[in-house]
Amino acid sequence: MRVSYRNIVAPAISEDVLTRVLRKLGLYDDVVNRRASCHICGEPLTIESIGAIALLDDKPVLICTMSSCIGKAALLISRSKRLISL
Repeated sequence: MRVSYRNIVAPAISEDVLTRVLRKLGLYDDVVNRRASCHICGEPLTIESIGAIALLDDKPVLICTMSSCIGKAALLISRSKRLISL
């Protein structure tokens, strides 16, 4: 499934797939133990509040679901031209 917001189209995944992706990236424990935060605004993240995963400076980062953070992340991603394929 794909989700579109304005001119940005992104893959949408289920929670179980997200859990597997987070485990593969080594981020799952940080998320479930509330040690993960949004790369843009710094708010603590849960599985439900993750809006995107991006690769910035060769490091996977998590983005919350706030539209302003998604927009800023999209700008950073377009500049770096690197996105983790889910």
